[in-house]
Amino acid sequence: MHNKTLYFLFFPLIAFSACNTPSSPNAPSTSSSEGNVVVADTILYPVDVINLDTINTWATRRIRNLNHKKMTDLLFEAVYSGKATAMDYYNDDTIPAEKLREMEASGKFNRNQLAQLQFEETWQIAPNEGTMTKKVNSVLLAWPVFDSKGNFQAYQAGFVIEFKP
Repeated sequence: MHNKTLYFLFFPLIAFSACNTPSSPNAPSTSSSEGNVVVADTILYPVDVINLDTINTWATRRIRNLNHKKMTDLLFEAVYSGKATAMDYYNDDTIPAEKLREMEASGKFNRNQLAQLQFEETWQIAPNEGTMTKKVNSVLLAWPVFDSKGNFQAYQAGFVIEFKP
């Protein structure tokens, strides 16, 4: 009982002091030059762009308005035209557009089978306007991996597309 009493006495003190500690150097800045408040300077999350589980009707519904072909074509063309840069996910080396074309032609990256994107974004809220904006800094393209019986196992990272600031 004595230990629980100490815990309940010290927990509020620790919690209060944690709330008053200075921000970490990695914390998002409080505002941008436009007066927007940056609420996440880097946030990562995946989005399935193909539903690999046909029984999951909610997953199908979430992407019902996605034009997969158009999106995929635009992503690849952004790299091929030099408007964005392809990066190797595993070592951060730049993948020249011509090398990416070769990889795609060899079947390494099949546009029709692109199944997941992982976005790296910055989120801002404009309190005076009541709006929120999300800026995509980069996107990881991933393809599904299946076992010998055709069962989905995981997503394999293909490459990252970094967009111009």
